[in-house]
Amino acid sequence: MNTRYFHWSLLFLALATLLGSCSDWLDVKPETEDREKDLFTSYQGFKDALAGCYSTMAGTDLYGERLTMTDVECLACLWDAPNQTQMPEAYAFHSHFYTSPDAESAIKAIYGGLFNVTAQANKILQHIDNGAITDPDARNVMEGEALALRAYCQFDVLRLFGQMPQQQGTAVKLPYATKSDIHELAAWYDFNSYVKMLYRDLDKADSLLKLSDPITKYSIDALNQQGTDAAKLDDDFMTYRQFRLNYYAVKGVLARLDLYVGNRQQAYNDAMAVINAQVNGQPFMTLAGNKDLGITVDGSLTSYATLPDECVFALSNRKLSNYAFSLLGNGGLAVDEGSSLHITTNMLDKQLYNGRNTTSDNRYLYVWNHDAHNASGKKVPTLTKYFYNTAYYNTSARYNTLLTKVQLMPMLRLSELYLIAIESTDDLAQANSLYKTYMQSHNVNITDDFKSLNAVKEELEYEYTREFYGEGQTFYAYKRWGVTWMLFGTAPMKEAQYVLPLPNTEFDPNAASSGTSSTTK
Repeated sequence: MNTRYFHWSLLFLALATLLGSCSDWLDVKPETEDREKDLFTSYQGFKDALAGCYSTMAGTDLYGERLTMTDVECLACLWDAPNQTQMPEAYAFHSHFYTSPDAESAIKAIYGGLFNVTAQANKILQHIDNGAITDPDARNVMEGEALALRAYCQFDVLRLFGQMPQQQGTAVKLPYATKSDIHELAAWYDFNSYVKMLYRDLDKADSLLKLSDPITKYSIDALNQQGTDAAKLDDDFMTYRQFRLNYYAVKGVLARLDLYVGNRQQAYNDAMAVINAQVNGQPFMTLAGNKDLGITVDGSLTSYATLPDECVFALSNRKLSNYAFSLLGNGGLAVDEGSSLHITTNMLDKQLYNGRNTTSDNRYLYVWNHDAHNASGKKVPTLTKYFYNTAYYNTSARYNTLLTKVQLMPMLRLSELYLIAIESTDDLAQANSLYKTYMQSHNVNITDDFKSLNAVKEELEYEYTREFYGEGQTFYAYKRWGVTWMLFGTAPMKEAQYVLPLPNTEFDPNAASSGTSSTTK
């Protein structure tokens, strides 16, 4: 399949998603273009299109599973070695065997899914100036989010399929899509040019959202219609900003990009801009470990283990309970090791938390089920981050809590921005201060300071793993650092293992220039 055909396929898939998300498409028209034009003749049509972007992102091929709890975590070797027969896809990624049929199929789904969202966002941007959105704030927010969506997904294309960011190695060109036109192909860019495209989109999104995003004026709870101070807004499009790429989320993604490409001072500035942000004289957001983990709800000990109160950006995922329970240990005590993703007691106690305070660290205590075991009684710790009591939340009174505290996938948390700031500062005293605040949120009192910035980095390699298990961030940190031995790795990592091959259905100029197939990198 050539590039033109592959990108056409993504465009038609995107259009099907856009048009299929609207309830009033009952008439059959001869041309897809006509239906598309009709969709964008109203503000509601734009809102439906944007909702389609987030819905696609939350699907299992992307951040609903593969780019959070399964494939990308297997790339980082975070799970005990998966069973090759029962979980061949997980085994292939854990082994970094990208030419297996299971890995090739998954890579195609991930790559296609990311560009599907990009194509949908590009359709919004293509029509944004048609006059259908008359309110300037609504238009700014719509355009800002679409630009941010386009950059967010293509940044992950870079993190998965692009070259090692901080090392001299094999140069990799990638397509950056800015249009959804079957007659115009996306241009391919080298690393530095691709990064410039990301900054261009994110910087413009930042400037648009800064002007008009209500998240700078209302608290997260108010916008999520929680409590007595629920925001009274005429436009429902402006509520639930935590579940969209809002102004502070874009600033956070910029910090993530800054650090990835080595702009350390700007990474620190962007991360601290969110950490220090205030809304109506109060912190925009605070670290939520002690607030969300090990809490009592209606007399029962429980946890909001995804730490929703520090999610700067999250995706709503109402289908989460349909598959997460079985993937991560059946949600109970009896675990089928062959068909679930889990770790061993040795991995948890002797490696991940070795020498750390396990008597009070709320991640160790409340994010893992230490009593889970297999059929023979051997302890098999399972991640409880996405487990919840479906029967308990099956009431109208708890419905909004279910949506805003439980059924979600964290995309960017305040904890990550603290870790970015800690890593990117050149001030050792500042790094120690930030780290102490960060660990206090996990109920750990730090009394010994880091003696050097190198010691800070060594600890952060563990912290990324402890903090973001099942959220899909550790592999990217390893790749950024050029880690040779992953924490739970069984073989040294080289460039070829960190750079996923493009789908074998996609024309690959990188392989063409070297005379090799993209599946043999």
